[in-house]
Amino acid sequence: MNVQHFVELIVGFVKTHEEWAVPIAFLVAFAESFCFLSILWPGTAILVGITALLAASGADQAILVPAIIAAGLGGTVGYAVSYWIGLYFKDSIPNIWPFKNKPELIRHGENFFEKWGGWGVFLGHFFGPVRAIIPVVAGMFRMRQLPFQIANAASAFIWAIGVIAPSFFAVTFREEIVAFVREHHVIAAGLLFVTAYLNSIPMPLMAIPTLLLFLATAILFLFAGGDPLLAFLASFAGALAGDLLAYRSGKLHPGEDIHNVWPNSWSPESADQAIAFVNRHGAMGLIRSKYSELNDCHLTEKLREVEEITVSREAVRRIPRLRRVSVSAWADWARMAELLGDRYIFSMKPRPADLAMPGFDEGQIRADLRQALQVTRDCRVEVIMKDNHTINNDPQRVTRWAQIAKEEAENL
Repeated sequence: MNVQHFVELIVGFVKTHEEWAVPIAFLVAFAESFCFLSILWPGTAILVGITALLAASGADQAILVPAIIAAGLGGTVGYAVSYWIGLYFKDSIPNIWPFKNKPELIRHGENFFEKWGGWGVFLGHFFGPVRAIIPVVAGMFRMRQLPFQIANAASAFIWAIGVIAPSFFAVTFREEIVAFVREHHVIAAGLLFVTAYLNSIPMPLMAIPTLLLFLATAILFLFAGGDPLLAFLASFAGALAGDLLAYRSGKLHPGEDIHNVWPNSWSPESADQAIAFVNRHGAMGLIRSKYSELNDCHLTEKLREVEEITVSREAVRRIPRLRRVSVSAWADWARMAELLGDRYIFSMKPRPADLAMPGFDEGQIRADLRQALQVTRDCRVEVIMKDNHTINNDPQRVTRWAQIAKEEAENL
């Protein structure tokens, strides 16, 4: 049974059993927000299909409120359970599916938190790539319960409203909407321009949502009898404007780190993938990038293969004039300590997310540093905290972190 058939099965069941719409909305939203199901579960598509069918069957608008409440509660509970799993099973998470098969998920979640801080919980509900991992990482980093649950509940109900209400009203008032588009082609074409523009600017987190919005607008425009040539020209102009904006941002920052020029990606690997894509396809990559969201799995796998290359001690020693090796927080520090020994400087880079989380957990930071220093005690070690986009508006965290690091080094 493929995903599409499963979606059709649930939507078809609700079509014949409308009284089950509210509890099913809760279960669907729960699965969409639960860490072990969110990656595979097409919850948003199911909720859109259910509400559209209810509207088409003439269901009263009164069903919207209980459906939205149920979906909001389901999303809240799913996130909360995922948070508690990360909180109480922190050390086991990397060995559990799907994190065992895709260890980069946790790293991406940490990067997202390090960049957005407490807002990461709120934003996570709206973006598929990070929805499955944000609550788990929040629990692993012991984010305080109250701010997490406030951000969780607020974003879950906003997400529920945004998914359920538009599809219900779009079907309920479809004749009025079609009539408006027929009478105001220029305005509708302007919406096509805007959605195509938004899909082309360098904001990877918004790539899929803006693509779906563009497709929905284009289908509605053509269904209402809009001019296909006008639709093409508006879409082309919007996509071109977005590309020119991205190109200009690159031209204004020649030679700078692309990770700083392109700060809207949800993980550092996004910028690296863009570089590899351009190197691979050249100028034609601009055309191919228009549908790369649908077929970039091969590129991602190749990059992952490069990351996992095994380096031997002999290979390291063949590098001329090598004195210092930077080791990120996501590397295997025990293996790197064995590899480098006391011949090179082990430049340790702890997790920057430790300073960005709403809760500054001194006990956990101290324990992590102690373990890291113990593993590397036979190496020449320097500890550097870097790549901090935010410190949760608390500069004292930097001072306190440095004090903890110094204390643990002296104790060793």
